[in-house]
Amino acid sequence: MAACLATAPLPGAAHPHIFIDAGLDLIHDAEGLLIAVQVTWRYDELYSLVLLQDYGLDPDFDGVLTEAEIAGTLGFDLNWAAGFEGGLVFSANGVPLEIGAPVPVSLSLSDGQLQTTHRRPVRGAPTDATEYEAAIYDPDFYIAFEMTLLMQVDGRDGCSSALLRPDLDAAYAILAAEIEEIGGAISAEDNFPAIGAVFADRVVFRCAAG
Repeated sequence: MAACLATAPLPGAAHPHIFIDAGLDLIHDAEGLLIAVQVTWRYDELYSLVLLQDYGLDPDFDGVLTEAEIAGTLGFDLNWAAGFEGGLVFSANGVPLEIGAPVPVSLSLSDGQLQTTHRRPVRGAPTDATEYEAAIYDPDFYIAFEMTLLMQVDGRDGCSSALLRPDLDAAYAILAAEIEEIGGAISAEDNFPAIGAVFADRVVFRCAAG
């Protein structure tokens, strides 16, 4: 999807600007209740280079972050601007779940790409949940997330995951209609339609009834 979004023409403006591969780890307690979601983001090579320069990381260009660099930078990407709350939308058996504030877990550099992981508490998950659905997206589509990293379930057996891709033709048609509705004029980021959801990957986790 990232390649398609990078090359496909967007009417009136160039979006998105940042590409992130994402992964999820659903964490259950000893009773099999979902209590947290661990989220991994892997930044594209170009934006990783920008971040390395901005934060003064890997100045010796050996491709390895020191413990001091990690300690001083961990959590840098969790100070979200107003209107963006991490992009994670999550439901159990079709019911939206409350997702708490993120806590940084790890930061690493591999093959020129920065990767971060944060953990978010989940509240209100039913004890009999057999299906979870998750999506990660930026409503303003400044960031394009692709949910292609590892999807796993900890603390519960008999679970599988399936990636559901968006219909890009339909998504671009919706974008074109939104732009036409505002008169076809896009001014930088100020009035770009909030259509990130229609471009979003979704992952469905199915678990055997306990």
